Amino acid sequence: MKAKTTRISPIVRVRRRYVLLTALRWFPTGLLVPGLVLLMQERGLTLATIGILSAIYSATIMTLELPTGGLSDVIGRRPVLLASALLAGTASLVLATGVTAWALGLGFVALGIARALDSGPLQAWFVDQTRALDAAAPIRSGLSRAEVAGSVGLGGGALAAGGLVAISPFPTQDGLFIALSTPFMMSAAMSLLYAGLVGAWITHPDDRVRPRVRDVFRDVPATIAGGARLVSQPGVLRRIAIFTAGLGVALNGIELLAPASFAERLGGQSAAAGAYSVIVTLGFAGSAAGASLAPLAARVGRRLPRVIGVSAIIASASLACVGLEQFWVSGAAFIAFYVALGMGGPLLDELGHDAVGSRGRATMLSANSMALQTGGLVSSIGASALAQATSIALGLVVVAISLLVATLAFVRWPTTVARPGPP
Repeated sequence: MKAKTTRISPIVRVRRRYVLLTALRWFPTGLLVPGLVLLMQERGLTLATIGILSAIYSATIMTLELPTGGLSDVIGRRPVLLASALLAGTASLVLATGVTAWALGLGFVALGIARALDSGPLQAWFVDQTRALDAAAPIRSGLSRAEVAGSVGLGGGALAAGGLVAISPFPTQDGLFIALSTPFMMSAAMSLLYAGLVGAWITHPDDRVRPRVRDVFRDVPATIAGGARLVSQPGVLRRIAIFTAGLGVALNGIELLAPASFAERLGGQSAAAGAYSVIVTLGFAGSAAGASLAPLAARVGRRLPRVIGVSAIIASASLACVGLEQFWVSGAAFIAFYVALGMGGPLLDELGHDAVGSRGRATMLSANSMALQTGGLVSSIGASALAQATSIALGLVVVAISLLVATLAFVRWPTTVARPGPP
């Protein structure tokens, strides 16, 4: 008898590719997260200078978010994703070898451009492909699994970063390549792997169309203008953008201030790299656990805005405790922050996708990312300056309050009405 072969449905195949690509997309970023601030401090930069470089990164993304989102909606997802991956690898190498503020700033700009290109096309491809195969197919499961995969990729990268620093053949300081540079070099290699899979897997009818240059320059501005109108008018998308800006303040605040806070307790930058990598890994694992619980939380809470609001309140309380003196308390609060945000993340994405049509999907995602980076820009300058003038603990409390205030966007949530998106 012939053994029965199980055929994978096209929808399942699309979801699996999306989940795996999401994990591989975030693994190189995970390699950078634990050591980025520590590397710059080892190069002699102050926390205030690091905050300025972080602000340049956020400003770069803010400037390019809508243009790159519009570009993705016009020319297709694959070419934009490929450009992002290659540029991210280049930026990692620049950051690995930069020894001056100017060189590191150049790396931040390149990384910001890569992030702007990457902020929406992959998720937009998944939703478009799924809805094209079956207009009634649910996307919550795919979004939740991808959120888990992204967190696993970030956590795996963060854990690997600590190990790479520990076994690095490079000196801990005073060299073009130092031990903290090693994860950045690995990140560049992983970006190339991701680019290869994007080229092989991201196939879509829109990607096979090669529009003329004049068509791109004609259609992208119209798409940008339509995306700006989507998030500026009263309604669901504007509320999501307001909350996302507060989320950007919180996320940038913890990424900027937490490494310096833990380094103070653990005996310096290089000494803290391993332990902080473990804490970051546990945080991203918590984010994955929270994302996996998102569908259950949606069923229990019934209303998505309510569930997202509660998760954000928990995240705010946890963030305020990250700066406490007791190491284990601050570490547990760090993990709890990511668990809470992980639970609300897929549900927030679902709210946005239900409020916009296919044509403007990537633009909507880029607009939300722009709001995230706007909050990050404010946090980069304000939180770092406040922490240096007062204390890191106070800076963390202030960014936690910002997230709490942004949660008011979910009060009296309006009825979601899907829109076709920019023309």
